[in-house]
Amino acid sequence: MIIQSVELVALPNAPSYQNKIYRAHMDTGEDIDLFQQHWDVVLPPESLVGLSLDEARKLRTEKMIAVAEGYH
Repeated sequence: MIIQSVELVALPNAPSYQNKIYRAHMDTGEDIDLFQQHWDVVLPPESLVGLSLDEARKLRTEKMIAVAEGYH
């Protein structure tokens, strides 16, 4: 499955720390909630297009580690 598009979606009644999630629209027609938006990790939704779910999650993890280590 490959990501065709991604949007940030606000969750109703979610706590402030979980105000938006990345919702991926897959080439199979499925919509999958990938992960929540992290306030200090810049990850444009369009940067996930063309990736598999595993690749998208790996990219997010790498970005979060880079921020934590001070490499923005």
